[in-house]
Amino acid sequence: MLLGGATQREPDKDTTAIIQASYIYNIAKLVEWREPSMRQGPFVIGVLGSGNLYQELVNKYATRSIGKQPIEVRKLPESPEVDRCHILFIPAGDKDLLPRILEQANTRSSLIITDFPGALDNGAVVNFVKAKNTLKYEISLVNANKHRIDVGLTLKQLADRVVE
Repeated sequence: MLLGGATQREPDKDTTAIIQASYIYNIAKLVEWREPSMRQGPFVIGVLGSGNLYQELVNKYATRSIGKQPIEVRKLPESPEVDRCHILFIPAGDKDLLPRILEQANTRSSLIITDFPGALDNGAVVNFVKAKNTLKYEISLVNANKHRIDVGLTLKQLADRVVE
């Protein structure tokens, strides 16, 4: 039996997690935190739930940096009490925690990223959406401003939808 050089997709690869991790890393490079304390220490990416996304971020991006800040990826407990993060990913399975997470002082300067319908209306800054068999994102400039985050022009231009 010949395989003829065809590359088979590994069954344990979560392509959504791979794409989300890439987006998160690139989004981090295209925004700026106004809060001076967010420009010191490690650049923290916190992930609730979503073990595949966490693993993908650790495997591909934990050795990189954002500006001069080394990236630190943290797997957070599924709780409204979260660590202070530059970026906090909240998956659809934990969407009920979003309102209580946003009440925490630790999240005032966090870029909240989600992957469920209506998330921008509920306070998320970036939301992943599926469109025509691909993954895209929408962004809320209003919510970014509330979190004291400046969104770069490139990020706005590449978004599937921008809420101003």
